[in-house]
Parts: sequence; structure tokens; C-alpha cells
Amino acid sequence: MYICQPMRIAVIHHTGVLDNDYGFYISDLLSEYAEWLGYDVQLLNDFLSLNKSSLPENAVIGIDIKAKSGFGLRWWYNTKLPSILKKIKADVVINLNGICSTSVTLPQILAIPDITFLEDATKAKAAWQKLVIKNIKAYCSTASSVFTYSTHAAGVIEKITTGRKGSIHVVPYTAGKQYVEWGWHDKTLTKAEFADNKEFFICRQDDKNEESWFTILRAFSKFKKWQQSSMKLFLIPKHGIVPLNVADRLTSYKYRDDVRLLDDVSEKDESSLTGSAYALIHLPGNDADLLPIAEALQCGLPFITAPTGSLKEYAADTGLYIPGTGHEELGDAIIDVYKNEDKRTQVIESIRTKAIEFNRDAVARSLWEITENAVKAGPPA
Repeated sequence: MYICQPMRIAVIHHTGVLDNDYGFYISDLLSEYAEWLGYDVQLLNDFLSLNKSSLPENAVIGIDIKAKSGFGLRWWYNTKLPSILKKIKADVVINLNGICSTSVTLPQILAIPDITFLEDATKAKAAWQKLVIKNIKAYCSTASSVFTYSTHAAGVIEKITTGRKGSIHVVPYTAGKQYVEWGWHDKTLTKAEFADNKEFFICRQDDKNEESWFTILRAFSKFKKWQQSSMKLFLIPKHGIVPLNVADRLTSYKYRDDVRLLDDVSEKDESSLTGSAYALIHLPGNDADLLPIAEALQCGLPFITAPTGSLKEYAADTGLYIPGTGHEELGDAIIDVYKNEDKRTQVIESIRTKAIEFNRDAVARSLWEITENAVKAGPPA
């Protein structure tokens, strides 16, 4: 397959970091597009086991930064990373955790994966987040290009980094190609396999935010009290880990027979469940918690959610927004989407129109162009 520009791309991520969904998404999107172009996509260890002469000219090389402390991260980025990049003869570096190396002379591309902790420093829990807060202006100046997940996020970053040349690119979340609008027959098969032929709500929540899980369970209780239906609730932890207190609470939960915890669901089954659900319930854990919404859009699935700046940009008037984050408001919204079929039908039509804006191929192509342009331009002066 013809490749526009030979490139050896180093993609930097942090091992064990589960609070950077955007980084994982960008890594998958880039790898998927690179493979389509004919590139080799490998982890660093695979490449270090090869002779230098056998390294492919066109490659995406994943590099995991294993440090967790601020000191360790600075050492990795500024001392260890330059030697690794020299060894693999990289042409460009994509940093997925908002940190740039001050010692790398190659073009660097910087992804800012969330703005929540930039707007409120008290929400910066991880060492990498605290490092970004302290150095974001310097990192954005060092980078050849900067991108993030929404226009709203880009505006926040631009205000923080006033004076930097160049705009912040937007590379939005898009759903994997297995997320599609399912027909009646496929929905019926999925309900038979997972839900005893019953309708169900689906929810994928942040593993660490126990309170959001309890809010959803209380809201579901309100719905069940209002409508003694056979409707079920499927709860999927974002990273496959069910909070211990939630699992304990479910043992005595009144409607536990209608709730399923799916902590080992495959990606294929998750897409089938999303495509077959009655509605998605999504309480975002931060401004960048948008992937479930992107997936729901492609499935034509109504979603009940609490608006954030970026979420409203993705969903516009297709979202069924709750005015607060309490279980009473959420319970009322669940009741409303269930009893108002006409409204639900209208929402599905608007979702189909909105979904066109998040074309995965087009977004992947724009990310690739950012990378190519950075290589052509070289590192910033």
C-alpha cells in the first residue's frame, strides 16, 4: 500500500494509568490507521529484540513510561527517553499524557487528555496530572503540535497557554467500527442471550467513583417503584473492576435480580449490548469521559446524562440531560424516557444525524496529517 511519508512514530504512554481514556483511544486509533497504511505496529520490547538494521522504516512504536512519581517521570522523559528514541531512530514523538520532554530534539506532538484537573487543581490525583498543571505552558511551547478531544477543551487550554503560537487541534472521540445501529433481529438475539428476552438499560461507569454507582442504583430503584416492569440494568465497570462496596451493596439490593454486573464482558459483547439496549445511563466522571456517548451515537441509542462542557458539544440536543447529579433527577429521567415513546423516537432520529459528525476514518486521517506535518516542519525553533 502506498505510504505518503515514511515515518517511525514513537507513542508514549504510562503503564498502569487508568485515568487517561483519551490516551488509550488515540493509541488505538493511530495503530488502526497505521496498520491500514501498511505500517508495522509494535511495542518497544519487540523492537529492542531486533537488530537495528531490521527495524522497519515505517512503524508505530509503543513506549510505556513505567514511572509513577513526579521525580521518576521527569527522569524518564528527560534522561531515559532521549536515548531510547535515538536507538530506535524515531522521526516524531506523540506524548499521550500531556507531558513533553525538554531533552528531545525531535518533533513532539502533545495530547492533552483531560481538562478537569487543569480547571480544578484539587482534582489532580496522579503524579502525571500534577506535573502537567505545573508545566503545561512549557510543554505546549515545546510541542510542535498540540491536540485534545473537544473544542471546549481546546478553548480552556488556549486560555491557560496564552501566547503560544498555533491553535490547538481537535481530535474527537469516535466509536470503534463494531458500534453500529442494530436491527430488530440482532437485538432480539442479544436480549435472549443476556437479558432473558427483556429490555435493559446499560451503564459503563468509572471504577473509582463509587458514589456514581450508588446514584444509579438509587435511581433505578425509583424507576422500579414507579413501574413494576421486568426492565433490567446492566452495569459495566470501565476498566473491568467492580468497586468492592458496590458489589457488597448489591447482595442486599431490593432489585438485585434485575441488575447484572458485567466485569468480564468482551469488547464484541459490549458493542452488542450497547446496540441492543433501551437507553444508556452515563454519569461522566470528568470532562473527557465521552467515549460511551460517542459509542451510543453510532448505535442510535438514547442516553441519559449530566452535561459537561465537552459532553454538550458531542451530544448537542440529542442528550436527555438531568438538571443535577442526584438520584431523584436521574430516576425521573429514566421514567421519562421509558414512558414517552414519541420523545424517544425523535431523539433517535436526531442521534442518527449527530453521529455523522464523528466519522472514525476522517478523524484518524486528521490525526495522521497532524503527525506528518510535524515531521515535515521539524521541532519548533
